Amino acid sequence: MFGGHDIIKVTGRMVWDSRANPAVEAEVILENGAHGKAMVSLGSQGNGQWESEYINDRLSEAVLFEEALDQEKIDRILLEALEDERKGKKSVQAISMAAARAAGAGLGLPLYRYLGGTTLPVMPVPVMTMMSGRDGEMGMDFPELMIVPQTAKSYSRGLRMGAEIYHCLKRLLSISGYSTSVGEDGGFVPGMKDAEEGLGYLMDAFQLSGHKPGVDVSVMISVNKEQKNMISHYLRLTDEFPICGIFNGLWREDSEGQSQMMKMLKDRFLMASHDYSHANGAVISLEAAGTVSNALTMVEEARKAGCKVIISGDSGETEEDFLADMAVAVGADYVKFGAPCRGEWTAKYNEMLRIEEFYNKKKD
Repeated sequence: MFGGHDIIKVTGRMVWDSRANPAVEAEVILENGAHGKAMVSLGSQGNGQWESEYINDRLSEAVLFEEALDQEKIDRILLEALEDERKGKKSVQAISMAAARAAGAGLGLPLYRYLGGTTLPVMPVPVMTMMSGRDGEMGMDFPELMIVPQTAKSYSRGLRMGAEIYHCLKRLLSISGYSTSVGEDGGFVPGMKDAEEGLGYLMDAFQLSGHKPGVDVSVMISVNKEQKNMISHYLRLTDEFPICGIFNGLWREDSEGQSQMMKMLKDRFLMASHDYSHANGAVISLEAAGTVSNALTMVEEARKAGCKVIISGDSGETEEDFLADMAVAVGADYVKFGAPCRGEWTAKYNEMLRIEEFYNKKKD
């Protein structure tokens, strides 16, 4: 099987994502019989039928008989084959991922080994969503409260800590009469009056599960809103609660504020953003990267800039677990996949369990 890595067939098909919206799946088959599949969500406005036909009728021909081992060339050809920059990008992403998986299979390697080599990795720390808030719920500034295990001696232990806290939080919310329904990222959506109340419940859940706040486990918050003049608010919160990181903390056009916040707070916590010019944490997703090779380049650039690397899931996910392999392959510092709940997120968390198990056996 190890010879003949030319692509001989590419198939596109429409599938469905976790929001009941269309998704596209690409399947790549190599000359040696190896194959790889990958799914990408198209969002609420996507046309799954069009995307699958675009793969079958155009993109497949572009990479036919190209060597799958040359990921950069495959991705470049795919991007050049786009007829309209506004359409077909998700199909390109799906083929790029599927080609990488097929190339690894053709060499007899799992994806994380193919992308990352044979060096024993340091497993990323899971950043797990606990509560989610829509507008008017839990404070408009904080749509997501997440936890970060600090003292876990392994990835698997950190994930287990998250699950323990998640169940304790559910019990506390239920006792207090709050809803324990979950949002699209798996976090509870209790409809609290503000983020401070939610943080208080998290502290109680930490202690109820036997984990000391600020020692065993800390908090990250996601803002994702165009807010100004938030620095003093963050300072007050970090004095009251063990917050170790903030995602998208300021208005994206407020470069002066971002620079000021970076200078003031960089030693206190992680400031993460897709645009890490004024941050010390780089959020990298395949959706933003567009191709596998672009994602790997973004990781390298983030490292050179001195940033921590956070591999993040995208909006509207599927049970695709490619991100788990990629996160381990690049030695990401963190993974942000949502709550330890809902199959599209646990698929990724569980794949990392398998990877950790493999490397632990290698150590033995």
